[in-house]
Amino acid sequence: MAYSKFDKQEEKLNKERERHPDEKHQEKYNKRQQKIDEERCKWLVKEERIEQHIAKRDPLMAHIFDVVEESRARPNGRSPFVDEIKVIKDVPYKTIDGETLVLDIYLPSRPVAEKSPAILDIPGGGWMIHNRNRRDGYARLYAVMGAVVFVIDHRLSPKIVFPQNLEDCIDAFNFIVDNAEKYNVNKDLITVTGDSSGGHLTACLSCAATDEIYRLKLNLPELKAKPKYNIFISGAFSTEIMYRIPCTNLLMVRYINRKSTRKKSREWDYYKELTPYNYLNKDFPESYNNGGVGDLLCLGEAKRMAGKLDAVGVKNEFYVGKVWWNSGHCYVLRTPFKPAREDTKKYLKWYMERMKDNGLDMSANYARIEKFLDNYKAALKGDIEC
Repeated sequence: MAYSKFDKQEEKLNKERERHPDEKHQEKYNKRQQKIDEERCKWLVKEERIEQHIAKRDPLMAHIFDVVEESRARPNGRSPFVDEIKVIKDVPYKTIDGETLVLDIYLPSRPVAEKSPAILDIPGGGWMIHNRNRRDGYARLYAVMGAVVFVIDHRLSPKIVFPQNLEDCIDAFNFIVDNAEKYNVNKDLITVTGDSSGGHLTACLSCAATDEIYRLKLNLPELKAKPKYNIFISGAFSTEIMYRIPCTNLLMVRYINRKSTRKKSREWDYYKELTPYNYLNKDFPESYNNGGVGDLLCLGEAKRMAGKLDAVGVKNEFYVGKVWWNSGHCYVLRTPFKPAREDTKKYLKWYMERMKDNGLDMSANYARIEKFLDNYKAALKGDIEC
């Protein structure tokens, strides 16, 4: 039970008991305690009914995301590299409560090392929809670079609440570590990336990997390795920011923890842990943040995260797309648009440079992607070979 008005009333009552320990006063205090307990019980029953109601609702925002993501995924899946990347679909990594969670694996056609670096991609979708099948274009770019890419599903809100979805992400990470030999992966060179809500879970995963208090408070599994790097695409790091936006407050935030108001959310047991800003530390992985000046869902989160990482001494870079009408939420996933392609090159180049720091040369593979992104239409037609 979170610290609430009933706890405050009980605390005040106990202080009065200590000041007046005589039997006459104790009888009066017992009656007050009984009233507090009755009111607390009524409140808990009411809250449980509200949470059950939210859990059973079919969120409108999930349908909105579904339409938007589907329209974006079709063109983004087009590239000259489709046939060369082997994809292993629907690999189970966990079964819980009768539900089997799966991931897709993208194997590089031109590996850059005997043991390949890995990418764990946590797709966004407001914590409410699966987008694994809609991140094909995003995953293939990293596979062309020379990484083995794992794109996952996790349990969805409002059926579950945080941190159950985070637990799934950690189990997926541990699946990669456990199967590193099978998929020829360097388990010490795993980069975790995510867009929107996936960016949030990416940051929370790295908090769990680097802050034992955070992990234990949420009762999460221990990570079998530490993420080497993070790449955030329009990460939705703070529900406090989202509470300021009427549409995300009404249509999205309440489904993360089933709390109907901002005030009730602040009394929730895991309120502090829901925002990774509260647990950033010097051991947090080096990170890259991409955001858009026209992002109306995250309102400057890329720059904000960069500032907070700077404050705890974590190396990081960030870039905010400057074309406000064409740099909205997760805009770099919209490959057909030139601003998206230009800024995609920035985070891929950052990744290439980090791999170079680890002795891996991805420059030739990156040059192929750069040629494709610079000559998008001609490359799709086959007029230019990448």
